[in-house]
Amino acid sequence: MTDGRKTWTPEEINRAVNLRNQGHAWRAIARRLGRSDTMCRFQYERHTSKPVKAQPQANLVTPKVSDIRAERAPDSEPLPVGHPIVMQVIWHGIARRAAD
Repeated sequence: MTDGRKTWTPEEINRAVNLRNQGHAWRAIARRLGRSDTMCRFQYERHTSKPVKAQPQANLVTPKVSDIRAERAPDSEPLPVGHPIVMQVIWHGIARRAAD
């Protein structure tokens, strides 16, 4: 996380720019420099005069239950009760019930 520093040294800015030009993610750059990913991106944009465009997200389509069942092997076992996905579904259902 950050240590509350406000000023950036030229070495830090150059390192952030070099890391980004090498293809590193903002979060990885921030971790290496001990800064926030937002501030790393801001300094990059400021130093290079190139605005960073958001990456287009993949077309997020929710698959149909029938498609999911078709992908599963016919002899596959259901997820165990303590599995994180199962617990997420359980808590989601409880939260919906509480909201109603």
